[in-house]
Amino acid sequence: MKTAATIFTSKYSIALSVLLSGLCYYFGNGLNGDFWYLVWLAPIPIICLAIANSGKVAFLASFITYLIGRLSWFWYLVKVATMLPAIIFTLAPALIFAGIILLTRSTALKLNSWYSLFAFPLFFSAFEYLLIKFAPDGTAASIAYSQMNCLPLIQIASVAGILGITFIVTLIPSSIAFALLFRKNLTYLSICSGSIIAGVLLFGFLRLNNTFTNDKIKVGLAVMDENKHNTSDKPNDIKDKAAADFYLKQIDSLASHGVSVILLPERALSIDKLSENEMIKSLINAAVKNNVYIITGYTNLRGEKEYNSAIVINNRGNIVTDYNKVHLVTGLESQFIPGNNIGLFKLNNLQSGIAICKDLDFQDYIRRYGKNSPNILFIPAWDFVVDDWLHSRMSILRGVENGFSEVRAARVGKLTISDYYGRVTDESSSSNLQSASLIGYVPTQRVDTFYTRSGDWVGALSLLLSAFLIFVTYMGNYLFAFKRLNVSGDIPR
Repeated sequence: MKTAATIFTSKYSIALSVLLSGLCYYFGNGLNGDFWYLVWLAPIPIICLAIANSGKVAFLASFITYLIGRLSWFWYLVKVATMLPAIIFTLAPALIFAGIILLTRSTALKLNSWYSLFAFPLFFSAFEYLLIKFAPDGTAASIAYSQMNCLPLIQIASVAGILGITFIVTLIPSSIAFALLFRKNLTYLSICSGSIIAGVLLFGFLRLNNTFTNDKIKVGLAVMDENKHNTSDKPNDIKDKAAADFYLKQIDSLASHGVSVILLPERALSIDKLSENEMIKSLINAAVKNNVYIITGYTNLRGEKEYNSAIVINNRGNIVTDYNKVHLVTGLESQFIPGNNIGLFKLNNLQSGIAICKDLDFQDYIRRYGKNSPNILFIPAWDFVVDDWLHSRMSILRGVENGFSEVRAARVGKLTISDYYGRVTDESSSSNLQSASLIGYVPTQRVDTFYTRSGDWVGALSLLLSAFLIFVTYMGNYLFAFKRLNVSGDIPR
């Protein structure tokens, strides 16, 4: 059955397998997406090792493997969640991964069938499905985001959502590992898994080559030097006035380049009861004078409750949307009250939307926008420097899932303009804590997607099929014994 299994049984090969898999996960599933292809290779040695050795060895080896991989996130987690949660969020995924590998091992050994190759992708996808449904950070930990630089692959999100990417990126290494170990079933393995993987990539290439209209609007983005922002949730007259003056000058400057919309970052301004009239009036005047839409995030201290908000003022000086961020960062935004409605508005005759930063981590929430068919989603954001690439791409994937373009301006992060294929057409950065600006054209074309209509069907199906595989794996012997008892009267021993 296991023609290549003996290669993975020596101490040296076990240690080498753990190191190779761990390093592939470390660099492939990091915070920058540079080595996305390593995620396709990372599980191969550890799956082979697990099937060739005892359960104890498999568990320990897979735990260490994923622990090595998760260390690429460790200091980022320390920064955003402090030391103890960072340790927990590093160890817990490693334990879960070890459990997935053990289930994969049992399925392969007990069923001894070619379709066991689906065990790893199904178990992994089912885990991520439960994670994004119940975790406070939504999809933030998904391995799918590692693939954002592989444009043909991520197009499957328009059909199957983020979990479609997760399934394929775990099916590829599983297929290779099972082809190495179960060569007598190589034909079935190649036909079944190969057709799925090839079909997904072909779909991606064809989608990227679809005819794309030239309908675009010119937009401008601006972010101030971070040290000059008011970073608290309390009024600071000096910093608040400096921020207002800076952004009003930027609005005039960007408008002189012929932009139609100007986007400022999350909490760019701080507006309280005392400054409300003057601040809003200044923004309205700037919008009318420059004939532009102004969209800005602001710390909303205008009422009895505090909100993280964003306001949209059209070129006639009308406030068309005043949106409150729905998904707040745990701990860091406990002072704010969450909103409860999506933000939609008309940009001239275009259906458009606004959401703020972490809102884009939640695929179910952004799917509500998709159902309202926006052409463009505008996103004021605020990142953590080290996650600038990752968090911008997390947002961009929502556009692929739901078929709209995005314009995103982040404090200490990326300023991006992207289309519904996930292609970043223009990009700048404020990650050096310095001021930044960006002018570019955003496509106004949108498409309806199967994912918007159907949701996370891959996750639900993965959960169902995982339960079936586990049942067959662990109950199959009992069912066979029961059948023998009924047919022959034998007593199973």
